[in-house]
Amino acid sequence: MVIAIMALVVAVPLFAQNVVDVTGQSGSVKEIEVSSTGLRFSPNEIRVNLGDTLRITYRNGGGRHDWVIDEFDAATPVIAGGQSATVEFVADRAGTFEFYCSVSGHRAAGMVGALVVVE
Repeated sequence: MVIAIMALVVAVPLFAQNVVDVTGQSGSVKEIEVSSTGLRFSPNEIRVNLGDTLRITYRNGGGRHDWVIDEFDAATPVIAGGQSATVEFVADRAGTFEFYCSVSGHRAAGMVGALVVVE
């Protein structure tokens, strides 16, 4: 019983949602930092306003990864651990859009997140 409880305590943070919400911030460019550890992004949800210009800086915590969101034609190059890359785009349509790592097998393994664009 104690082992099961300890396993749950350790596992919960691995799947906990980490949200960055910039919908209440002013300014023409919203700068957001995304990092990864293993096959997980942090934050794994980003909330922005329709029309916001986003400057995403992806900091790779290890391995070879990138940060991609198809609907906005935005992607960093694949970079090695310890490196960072920045991409800028306008969130010009409302909805929920998946961002992911395009390295083979990483998206399927759960290296994904959500960009929520609100009106």
